[in-house]
Amino acid sequence: MTEQVTILHPTDFSVEADAAEAEAARLARAFGAQLILLHVSVEAPLYGETPFGMGELEKLYATQATWAEARLGERVQRLVKEGVTAVWRRRVGVPHEEILRAMAEERATYIVIGTHGRGGFARFMLGSVADRVVRSAACPVLTVRPRESSVPSRG
Repeated sequence: MTEQVTILHPTDFSVEADAAEAEAARLARAFGAQLILLHVSVEAPLYGETPFGMGELEKLYATQATWAEARLGERVQRLVKEGVTAVWRRRVGVPHEEILRAMAEERATYIVIGTHGRGGFARFMLGSVADRVVRSAACPVLTVRPRESSVPSRG
């Protein structure tokens, strides 16, 4: 009996994540795998806020969650129509930590993640979720950069 292949695709809904999603879907079809779309919401605590400020912050986070879950649902519906077995998950926390936690809990066979492809000082200053996942994942990780022609000009 063959074990089910599970592909975990973390997304921040960026152009880079879209390119990785397309690759993850292609691989899911080829392997007959389940594709799990994962979004990690970052809800940084703001210390010293007044109760009124905290209420507004909670509304913002609720709106963010609703938006992300709707986008995930739309993407899963599209993927299912395209013949991919797909589900979504949303978590709250530090992105690379939650991706690794989801990898373990979902028993992911592979992770397919987009990368901005920053190097040098920008990578040092900003860090890289993809880099942290690659360094720590217990399964193979495929990093995907969009083709130059698919990246909008940021000039």
